[in-house]
Amino acid sequence: MANNTMILTTLNSAWAEPGSVIDVFLESFRIGNNTRWLLDHLVMVSLDLVAHRRCEQIHPHCFALTTDGVDFSGQKNFMTDGYLKMMWRRIDFLGRVLAKGYSFIFTV
Repeated sequence: MANNTMILTTLNSAWAEPGSVIDVFLESFRIGNNTRWLLDHLVMVSLDLVAHRRCEQIHPHCFALTTDGVDFSGQKNFMTDGYLKMMWRRIDFLGRVLAKGYSFIFTV
């Protein structure tokens, strides 16, 4: 987009299986009215290796967001230690995106 806006979504292995919601999400851009061009501005932020490998199979813009010693591959229940670590890591990443001069729309 001309104004440095990107669309960000996260992906972990719990959501990365073929035929899962991520495939429906991508297909919605392909079949929507005048939405295919938005795929060029979509960055999938993968939270684990399985998700990153899947992202690379289905989309050209993938970013591996890793945190040493933390496994973000599974579901994290609200307000658990794993959930809070994942949220803080994501907030830090989003701050870095803004600091580089980009705007973003965040989807889940």
